[in-house]
Amino acid sequence: MKFYIEFNPCRECKDIIRELNETFPTDEGSKKLLRHITYNHTEVGQAIIEDFAKEADKENFPWFR
Repeated sequence: MKFYIEFNPCRECKDIIRELNETFPTDEGSKKLLRHITYNHTEVGQAIIEDFAKEADKENFPWFR
């Protein structure tokens, strides 16, 4: 899965990305970057949340009918 986002990476972001590029990318490395972005770059999280469609009726479960 590829995920494209636009934001200004901080020094720590750049270090993590450089580390991922120098070594064989691992799930743990991806998790580290995602954790950093989630906790330290709230503008990224907010942009992702705004892009997801909001459900009008959360109690409407079509698979339950």
